[in-house]
Amino acid sequence: MFGSALFAITMKRTFSSDETGLFYKLTPNQTLKFKGEKCVRGKLLKVRITILVCANMNGSEKQKLTVIGKTQKPRKIFDSDEELAKKKRKIVLLIDNCTAHIEPSNLQCIKVVFLPPNTTSVLQPMDQGVIRSLKCHYRKQFILRILECFDKNKDCDISLLHAVVLLEKSGRMVRESTIRNWFSHVGLTKTQQTEDDGKEDDNLPSPSG
Repeated sequence: MFGSALFAITMKRTFSSDETGLFYKLTPNQTLKFKGEKCVRGKLLKVRITILVCANMNGSEKQKLTVIGKTQKPRKIFDSDEELAKKKRKIVLLIDNCTAHIEPSNLQCIKVVFLPPNTTSVLQPMDQGVIRSLKCHYRKQFILRILECFDKNKDCDISLLHAVVLLEKSGRMVRESTIRNWFSHVGLTKTQQTEDDGKEDDNLPSPSG
């Protein structure tokens, strides 16, 4: 019993974080042409944002999605050390080993663990399936918005603000079981998949970017 309780605490305190790019104006299989806009695929492909995704092992804590803009300075990997200190809580954060990830020297409540080089596609649960689930939900919400606009005979230009709103909703739709299963899939936990875990996410179409 003690071992099970300790394992549950470990899952709750261990987080993983990763970035992904999103072409937020693209439909799953083709470029969307807005009314009055010349359809130039290369132009629309450049409309891209970067998203930071972070959650703990058991999926009970999904951090708010962060949309990252262009910057000449590398960003910090986490900015809630002070918040954790106020709660008297410590966590472990698993991140990719790359030059853009800088560990601040004054962290007190966050233990940063860098994954081995060139193992993102194997050991990073966010990269393996959690981000895919997020993007699938985003595409679904994106298409629903397009259909709604067409139904009302309205122009449907997806602005950055629209994309952020859709992303926030999509992030809430990623299930805890999906996160748990992908941590297990990469070998970081031994959680067994339940009968209905991830079915909804698995039925979604593959994202296009």
